[in-house]
Amino acid sequence: MTFKLRRLRLRALTERGWYGVELGFTDGLNVLWADNTMGKSTCLQGMIYVLGLERMLSPRREIPLPHAMTSHLVTDTGESVRVVESDVMLELENSVGTIATVHRPVVSKLDDRLITVNFGPGLSEPEGQYRTQQFFVRDPGAAQREDGFHHFLENFLGWELPVVRGYEKEDVKLYLETVFPLFWVEQKSGWSSIPAAIPTYFRIREVHKRAVEFIAGLEAYEIERKREQLNQRISVLTSRWETNWHDLSQLLNRSASRIEALGTKPIVDLNAIAKAFVSVATRGGWTPLDEHLRSLKSELDTISQAEVPVVSDNVPAIEAKLAEVIAHAESLNVQRLSLNGVRQVKLADVDALTRRIQTLREDLQKNQDVQKLQRFSGVQWSLSPDRCPTCEQGLQDTLLSQNALASIMPIEDNISYIKSEIRMFEDILRREEEENREREGLLSQLNRDLSEAYTAIRTLRADLVAPATSVSASAIEERILIERKIRDFSELRSFFDDAVSSFSTLSEQYTTLLQQRSALPDDELSDSDKAKLNRLSELLRAQARQFGFKTFQPDDLAISQDTYRPEVEGFEIGFETSASDAIRLKWAYQLGLLELAASYSTNHPGVLVFDEPRQQSSSKVSFEQLLRRAATSKARGQQVIFSTSEDLSILEPIIGEIDCTKIILRGHVLQPISTGD
Repeated sequence: MTFKLRRLRLRALTERGWYGVELGFTDGLNVLWADNTMGKSTCLQGMIYVLGLERMLSPRREIPLPHAMTSHLVTDTGESVRVVESDVMLELENSVGTIATVHRPVVSKLDDRLITVNFGPGLSEPEGQYRTQQFFVRDPGAAQREDGFHHFLENFLGWELPVVRGYEKEDVKLYLETVFPLFWVEQKSGWSSIPAAIPTYFRIREVHKRAVEFIAGLEAYEIERKREQLNQRISVLTSRWETNWHDLSQLLNRSASRIEALGTKPIVDLNAIAKAFVSVATRGGWTPLDEHLRSLKSELDTISQAEVPVVSDNVPAIEAKLAEVIAHAESLNVQRLSLNGVRQVKLADVDALTRRIQTLREDLQKNQDVQKLQRFSGVQWSLSPDRCPTCEQGLQDTLLSQNALASIMPIEDNISYIKSEIRMFEDILRREEEENREREGLLSQLNRDLSEAYTAIRTLRADLVAPATSVSASAIEERILIERKIRDFSELRSFFDDAVSSFSTLSEQYTTLLQQRSALPDDELSDSDKAKLNRLSELLRAQARQFGFKTFQPDDLAISQDTYRPEVEGFEIGFETSASDAIRLKWAYQLGLLELAASYSTNHPGVLVFDEPRQQSSSKVSFEQLLRRAATSKARGQQVIFSTSEDLSILEPIIGEIDCTKIILRGHVLQPISTGD
């Protein structure tokens, strides 16, 4: 997953003809020198522009090139000439040897969002004939659609940029503009932060971490994302289980029944699910549904074997039965009213317990905040009713006897006491809720029995006024009622069996999700990630030592396994370093990422670009060591490009002893050229 910058061409057609420059780059260290304000940074900004990456510099939609390419050009004689037309071309080669030449207009009749790609060495071999394709950039879809240039560039580099979490929406692509600053440091703002001046206006969460994870090829984000996805799926499955359980429970409640041996939370034990059953509220208490069905069927058999009586043969029995049913209905009404009264009181108790627990939790939070303040301040406050909590002076002016005053409980004991109260009230609340469910079932059973009693009263009274030779309607109604109960409870049994099957399926899915989650590393980093970060820490320390870093002992430096930034003894390095040491640390970090790719599989492209690396007047010795370290990239097949305006009397002796490509541009970078070809 590497690429190389082969050649760059900038051209500007002016009123006096064509001006331009063409540069060639090689493996290893390339040192581009030009005097200040002569156009050195124009070359590097031109490469950023031709790749459509100007938004890594600023969210503004403006061309990041100076006036020499956009409005007017100053010649070596000091004359200013108007720019009529201009463009940039860049020749690239990827890791599989494919060469592409990218062309983008600057001042032109064409829209500057149009990029043309020649699939071949259009600069080094301009006479060749190559397939050409046009792409768009800097518009929505440029990173996702086939005709978008950044979609093409991502594929050309052999990358697959991840989809990460955003602030406004869940899934956001990690754009190229957020990745390139880790190996492309431009002069204006690129040196301002470590690891890089990565734009944040794409609204990507923890964009610095996501970019480093991608370039270093860390598995951390994928692990975190998988864990979040699994947790979300577990949460959804748990919610489905709870919904199914409550729906089933409500259905059973309407039949004065309830679920037994199965809770509201998912479990992994299929045998335990198979043991779940339904119990029915009867006069003898809660009876298993299967047992209740057997009892009803036995009762139906007994009635079916008896002959249906006529009214004249059964009047005394009907009258006795009517009196019995009326008395039973009255008893049921009394029980229902009593149970409803208890239910209302207990519901009020549940509300009171809920409010009490909420108040205790608020008190616990306040006490924990006080404890935190004590810990932060290093002072253990001693509260006592006979001493001022501010000045610690004794308080003698009180209406209470001083002998009656007792010391106030320490904050730690107070927290423990409140926690124990919360646990106690939560236990009581659980018991009250369970008893309420019991009452709901009993109330359903009473309502069902009462409805049956009223039906029996109507049919018995109808028998008493019916002709003497009529068949007893109450006897028939009793048989029909039992048959309906058997049918309803049988359907309920079938429905419950289907529900148990559904719970078993959810349990299997739940088990699979738990296994997948347990297979992930305990923390966010895999063993491979830790090895990479440890190696990056070693490279950071070695280079900091080589470059003369002095703010801390170089051996104390490390890469945080949480933020991926340099730290000392677990604390991230902020403003403690001098400005020149901050630059040395920046060199070491980004060169470290480049060198890491030599020993580990990463997504680093094998290219590093520094525009004016000698920032903040870094010492000559440090700068020389930086160049020497960067020159070792050639042996690894990597490429480093430094642009500098360092005094030539200092620079030339250094690069004269180093294996590097020297590009010395005297005068203005853009010079007259003989043809526009």
